[in-house]
Parts: sequence; structure tokens; C-alpha cells
Amino acid sequence: MQRFFNIEPPLSARCQPMRWICGQAFCLFLILPLTLAGSPLHAANSGDDSVPEQADGGAVDWQQVTADIHLLATRYGAPSVSVAVIQDGEILYSTAHGMQDLESAAPATTATQYGIGSIVKSFTSGLIGSMTGDDLLDLDDSPAALVEGLAFSTPDLTQNLRLSHLLTQTSGLPSMDGSLAFFPEENQAELAPRLPLFDASCRVGDCWAYNNLNFVMLDMVAEAVSGKSKIDLLRQRIFGPAGLDDTLASTLAFRASADAATGYGMIDEKPQPTAIEYLYGEHVYTTAGDLARWIDVWMSPDQEILPPEYAHAAISTQAIENGAPPSADEAGIYLFGYGYGWQTVSFEGHYVVRHGGNENGFSAHTAFIPAQRLGVVTLTNQQNSILPNIVNDLLMRRLLDLQAPAISSYPVVVNDVTALLSTSEARLAWQDSPARHRARSDLLGVYSANGYGRIEVDLRDGVLMLSTPGSDFILSHREGQRFGLASARPIPMGIVMDFFEVTFGPGTLSMNIAAEPVVFTQRD
Repeated sequence: MQRFFNIEPPLSARCQPMRWICGQAFCLFLILPLTLAGSPLHAANSGDDSVPEQADGGAVDWQQVTADIHLLATRYGAPSVSVAVIQDGEILYSTAHGMQDLESAAPATTATQYGIGSIVKSFTSGLIGSMTGDDLLDLDDSPAALVEGLAFSTPDLTQNLRLSHLLTQTSGLPSMDGSLAFFPEENQAELAPRLPLFDASCRVGDCWAYNNLNFVMLDMVAEAVSGKSKIDLLRQRIFGPAGLDDTLASTLAFRASADAATGYGMIDEKPQPTAIEYLYGEHVYTTAGDLARWIDVWMSPDQEILPPEYAHAAISTQAIENGAPPSADEAGIYLFGYGYGWQTVSFEGHYVVRHGGNENGFSAHTAFIPAQRLGVVTLTNQQNSILPNIVNDLLMRRLLDLQAPAISSYPVVVNDVTALLSTSEARLAWQDSPARHRARSDLLGVYSANGYGRIEVDLRDGVLMLSTPGSDFILSHREGQRFGLASARPIPMGIVMDFFEVTFGPGTLSMNIAAEPVVFTQRD
């Protein structure tokens, strides 16, 4: 199920995204979001360029790098891209290309702020590390002992789950992405009553599985112990001390920022504005330069934000997600692991720490080599795009003097977002639907399911609608009693809408929002 929500997990036994895109003489160093599975797009981009800031770059031809990045962004049809390279605590190179906002023609600059998706996990990890340094937390602490009202479905989770398991994605917590996306709460703490209603995915510590709930629970712990919001904790413990002056910790602040990029998804090779995901109102939006400074914190021997032993452990391989031997054409790429909110890999003799991010309107990727205190960051306001991975592959190969492909050989892979359906189209589709005569007697009403919440189905202006706490959807008839989800406006949820469908039965409604369809019962 994870592949149909905007998350960026690395490989696991039950998910099989494309890890490497191999050409005749090279394999790209990148991890792809699971949402990328469609046909590539090719489109043009006419954005303005900012003047790159450069320092002593050694043998790298930075002028050529800038030209190549701009060419890649154009091939991708990306509204904009922002890039930074950091070494030994100094920004070695930065550039921005394209448009921060297409409607106003505002150019992207190195000060433009972007959503970074699951790279936010590194900030949650840093927050937990900072609190361990002040003896507010210990990685051997039990979440159930720290968060009031937190309970689980099994004695194993209640007795044996520790903060370290959450950080390393080895908790055995249930996958609740469908519940979290379609039935969001105002804050993380309000999710606690749902947890006992979901079975554990495995015994604590016995399996590795990328699960957003692990880091949601870490946020719950940090807020419960400190009595402060995650927004305030990030500002006080991370942003200020690290000098991340252009980084924001709330959705409201991002919406109000003059430097906020507008997020776009591609539909038929054309960018369309997306809605901003509302992730409890607490999220991280940043610039390429600030994110580069953040990854340097994890490499710096002199930083005072995180306990040194925690920072070292966080970027160490704490769990193996894929330990298979490399193939003949990828002999230098192996040992895919996970630390505390960071992914690790052995790449051509280099130990690399990295993470990707994908959310409504944005894609991001960062990678760094601790032994050389060298890191790269690429951000774009193009959803479901591997452009950041491609640019970082280019940068790393140039910086490490490794064999690199021609720019024209790099693949172009961008997944379309779901096209919007006009109200008139939806009304016409419903009028032509053979299920229309059943609407009032069998379909309309309120449905509910334990662990999820309340769904309402009604007719509005001749359109069959389904409403959850996450958003309102148009029900588009497919076959028999099966309907797909559509919308007349961008929705503030990180889902691939085309995948989901609703099936009506006698007094029931089922949705494929979990490993098995979830049945909602009609209420009297």
C-alpha cells in the first residue's frame, strides 16, 4: 500500500521500487520514491537563472555544472530547481534555475523555500538527539511510558518498544498510512486512541519496514516530554543553533512566506499547481543552502547541537534494509542500510548517507559523505520527479571524479498527478451512471469503521460526493458498484488518487486504503 501515498521509503521486502537506472556504462546513484512508476515526460522550461555562488571548487568545472543542471531541469520541464554543495562547513557552490511561481513569473533564487517530504525525518531525529543530550530522553525509553494514553494492540509493543526502534524503523508498528491520510487529526497526540485497533506488523526489533508512523510517534514523544509544540522545539533546538535562518517549521509560515515556491504536479506534460499538504501544521520547508548546512551538522566534529555519539550513531548503519551481494553491473553499490532517520549505502568505495523526499508539489534529495565532510542538496517544485536524484548523481560523480554519463543519457522520469475533474464532467458522468437509480436508497448516508473514522456520501448539485476529514471527493463511476475518486480542485493530501476506489455493498462501503480493503458500515 505504501506506494500510493507520497512517501519515499527505500527498498524493503514488500516494496520493489526501481533502485538503480542502468545505462550501458553506468548506474545512477539514487533512491527513487515509490510513487514513480509511470511513463517519463519531456517538456520545456523557460525559467530565469540566478547567478551561482562559487568558492574554491578544485578541478570541478562549475560553469559546466551549472549549464548541465539547467539543461536537466529543462528536459524535465521542472518549474524550478535549487542546488547547493557543501564541504567542510562552507557552501562550495549554489545555483537556482526556473520559476518560484509560474503565474507571477517570480524567478527562483537560492533563497527560495521548498517542501522536502521525508527528509523531515532527519529533523525529527535531530530533535530527539538534542533532547537526549539534555537528559530529557533516552533511546531506551518506552513511548508508552512517555505519552499519556498511548497503548498498543499487543503486549510486545507495550513492553518492548523503545525509541531506538522508532528511529531505526524496526518497531513492528502497524502501517496506518490510509488511516492517517484520509482521516487526519489536528495533532499527533490525537492519533493515540487508534493504535490499539491495528495489529502489529511483526515482533518488535524483528523486521525492518519504512513506516511514517515511527516518526509521527517520535514527534508525539518530543511534544509530550517537553510540553512544547514541534514547531517551537525545532526553532529553539535546531534552526536557531544551526543558523538555518531561512527554514520554516509550520505550514502557515510557508503559506505566508514571500520566498515560498508554488508546488506543481505534471498533467499531460504541463505543470499544474497543487495544494499544500497539511501535516498537523508542523512540517519543514527550507532552502537548498540551509539544508546543506543541516547535513553538515551531522558531519561536523565541532557542532554542539547534537551529542557527538548520537550524531555518529544516527548516520551509522543500525539496520540492514537490503544486504544482498551486488550484481555484476553494480559491483560497487551494496549494503543498503538505515540509521536514525537517514539511509546509508556503500557507493563505489564511499560510505554515503542520504534521503529523498516527495510531497504535494515538491521532490527533494540529499546525500553526503561523512569521511570527506562533503554533501549535495537538490530541491524542486515538481512532484513525483527524480530530477533531484539525477542532479545529485551528476554532482557526486563530478566531485568524486567518477565515471559519469552524458547529460543526454540521464533518464527523464516524472509521474503525472491525477487530473482534476470539472463539476460539469462529474455531473454528466453521474447522470449516465447505471448506479444512479440506487443513490438515495442504497448509497447515500454516513459510514464508519473502527481505527479510521467517518465517511459521508451525498449528492451535491447533481454530483455524487464522498467526504472524509481529509478532503471531499467526487465519486466517478467505474463498473457495477465500483467508483473511483476524483476531485475538482487540488487536495491537501499526499495520495495517488487514481489508485483508490470505493465499492458499495448492502449497508457497506469498502475502500482499498490498507493491505486489505477496509469495510465501512452504514449508520442508521
